[in-house]
Amino acid sequence: MPLERADVSCIRQDMVGGWRVTLETVGGPRVVDIMVPASFPFQPARVRLVDLPDDEDWPHVEKDNVLCLVSETATFDPDDPAGGVIILLNMVADLAKLVAKGRGDDEFRREVLSYWGNGVPGSRKQILSLVEPTLASSRLVRVWNGPVRQVIADNADDLLHWLRNQYSRTRQYRLDVGALIWLGDPLTPTHFPKTAADILKLAKSVGADDILVRAAAATTGDLTVCLGMETENGVAIAGLTVPRPRPVRGQDPVHKGFRLGKTPPLLVAQRFFGPDEILRANLKRMDHSWIHGRDQDSRTWEIREQTVLIFGCGSIGAPVAVALAQAGVSKFIFVDPDVLNPSNLSRHPLGAQYLGQYKSEALATKLRQDLPHLTARPIVGRIEDVLLIARDLAEADLIVSAVGNWGAEAMLDAWSEANGRPVPIVYGWTEAHACAGHAVAVMKEGKSFRDGFDNTGLPHLRVGEFPHSTMRQEPACGAVYQPYGPIELQGSLAVIGELVLDVMLDPPTQSVHRLWIGRERYLRQVGGQWSPEWAKLMGSRTEGGFLHDLPWASALGDRSLAA
Repeated sequence: MPLERADVSCIRQDMVGGWRVTLETVGGPRVVDIMVPASFPFQPARVRLVDLPDDEDWPHVEKDNVLCLVSETATFDPDDPAGGVIILLNMVADLAKLVAKGRGDDEFRREVLSYWGNGVPGSRKQILSLVEPTLASSRLVRVWNGPVRQVIADNADDLLHWLRNQYSRTRQYRLDVGALIWLGDPLTPTHFPKTAADILKLAKSVGADDILVRAAAATTGDLTVCLGMETENGVAIAGLTVPRPRPVRGQDPVHKGFRLGKTPPLLVAQRFFGPDEILRANLKRMDHSWIHGRDQDSRTWEIREQTVLIFGCGSIGAPVAVALAQAGVSKFIFVDPDVLNPSNLSRHPLGAQYLGQYKSEALATKLRQDLPHLTARPIVGRIEDVLLIARDLAEADLIVSAVGNWGAEAMLDAWSEANGRPVPIVYGWTEAHACAGHAVAVMKEGKSFRDGFDNTGLPHLRVGEFPHSTMRQEPACGAVYQPYGPIELQGSLAVIGELVLDVMLDPPTQSVHRLWIGRERYLRQVGGQWSPEWAKLMGSRTEGGFLHDLPWASALGDRSLAA
């Protein structure tokens, strides 16, 4: 295996040196460059094929002929750099053997999108796809052409909803028509379409030429086409643009001699799908299934259509809302009367750009912009106001209360009892200094929320106790707060969010109490100790740092029951 120095810095900027070798393979000798980054051997070397005869024969070849042999997370022994390089060269030899046996197409099909951009011109616009992949059918789609990207969706309502959330709710958006051709089996590079005529032929092969021609007849500009394929690694959607034939003497050649919409389909096909090259596009899926789990999390389908009403958009309610939205909940109602103040910023997901805005409105705006497919409706008001009207409560499949106000939450509990507990309610709060967090799900059966408290709102079960008041006073009337930071709060947020998901996905039959218990070390640092009730309940687990479930207002935690 001859070895010579290779200048690889002109191939990839992050490479600082390498060697050129001739590697003996089943298909004959191959000349390869071994390229090393500045961080080598802590990061692996890369291998480039110098004499690649045809990139449609070899899988795992990137645009600059560098081989994609291992994943981004692959690791090698930094104490054996030569051994790591030998492993890569052996992988090249194995790949050559695969190609020689004619089995390279299987690799192409698994990672079809890696090769889609090779070989033909690319569109200057990226495509964001909201289309529903589970439908697995060819169909017309709606298209919005922006300055730097296109967005496609199955219908105008979904597309306009996304655009208004992402950009502007008052702007008028002009929509066009495109086509999704569902191929099923993934293509290999030798069968990738290169011309407009190729696209028509491909559509005919799956019985979708009528859809393609209808889209071409309806579009007012270039035609956006997406190809749906089902790979071993999930659904792949490839995007492309079929350029509109150029005007002749100022006339549109597609509809020449006919009014828009009246051109015979055969003429549309002949005029639109000729020998002109297509432009392959960089398409990114933005549909619910891909964003929330990359098609692999079945739970997202169970929660996407449920509406969650959250009372309180402060340091607990707002982070829980963000986590639920990222988990796949797509319908929210936020209720809070307060505005965002500078003192809120250190433990709130809303930043300084929202100062002075109502928390409920700002949180709805943020989530609609971050995840434009969801719906979030704000209500600037108190929990009591909503309960008195009750109209908004009818929309909720689940209620989360994070207001930390005994009177308001007692009223919510009374409303639930009076109406036969129509929906589950998850109450969440944190103890002093965030040394412990509580989540209580009040279900159809089991104790009510008020059963776990005395008449003044003191819980029968507290984890920590302090010899003095833990509340702090701002230099303003009535402005009190609990001193804790975002790190200490994380355990409480996690246990509340987890219980909400459990109630949505696998609801308990009885009301349940889930606790997050902070470290004893932290509790001592802030001047507290375990309460007698909690010390009796937990036994020898005095170190803290764990979760604990028990029936809500159980005999161990409810003094009235214990008596």
